Amino acid sequence: MSEQQNYDDSLVEIKAVKNENVKHCSMPVGMYIQEIKAMIHVAKEDLPLLTPVGYTAENLTKLEVLTGALSIAQAIWDTQLTAQKDAQKKWQKDAPAMFELIRDLNDNMRFAYRKNDELQEILDEINEGDSNADAVMDLLRLGTLGNNNQEPLTGIGFDIAKCNTAISESERMGALLAEVNGSLYVDDDRKVIRDKAYSLVKHYADDLKEYGQFVFRDEEEHAMLYSSKYLRNKKAEYRRKKKEEENTQEETVS
Repeated sequence: MSEQQNYDDSLVEIKAVKNENVKHCSMPVGMYIQEIKAMIHVAKEDLPLLTPVGYTAENLTKLEVLTGALSIAQAIWDTQLTAQKDAQKKWQKDAPAMFELIRDLNDNMRFAYRKNDELQEILDEINEGDSNADAVMDLLRLGTLGNNNQEPLTGIGFDIAKCNTAISESERMGALLAEVNGSLYVDDDRKVIRDKAYSLVKHYADDLKEYGQFVFRDEEEHAMLYSSKYLRNKKAEYRRKKKEEENTQEETVS
């Protein structure tokens, strides 16, 4: 059965995981998936030794199916992250021109409308915000203000077409900003599904790890196949750095 089929077949179960039961991975999810797949491969060979102490082939099959589903869920989320990163790059590339257009519109309107207190107050209001979202809205408001009050602008030789440019750019940059920031304000469905799929996999994987480490408790190297190499290395690195800090402190004292 393909991983896509595993995903399709498991989607209802994944979505049913309650939010309060969602776990978050303490390592890169892609790396976690590869470690679990490797552990499943080992467990298939060890199954005759695991089943006598209560582990079941059904649980191993379930873990394999859910791990396949998690692989697809992670791939879907990776695609979303890539799109978001692309949007961020485009925003960074296009934003300077947007801010320059805002500056140009504001400078010309300040001068053209210098004798109109009402329009000056509107410009003051437009300039109040300083966020990217405010800048997008500033484009729309400045473009609309200019179109509705063209005579003073044309009187100073201003290209009124820039007002329509501002309105269209506001729409484009607004959509781009939404793509950049969308997942900052709401939990993206694709990430929620990935996290719920991980939570299910973790439940079955932790169970297998317990059985494997018990059965092979007298065979250290084999037992390690039922634990995370990534987390072992992280712990070893932490202990190494801590030891170096302790040695440095001792040298400073002496």
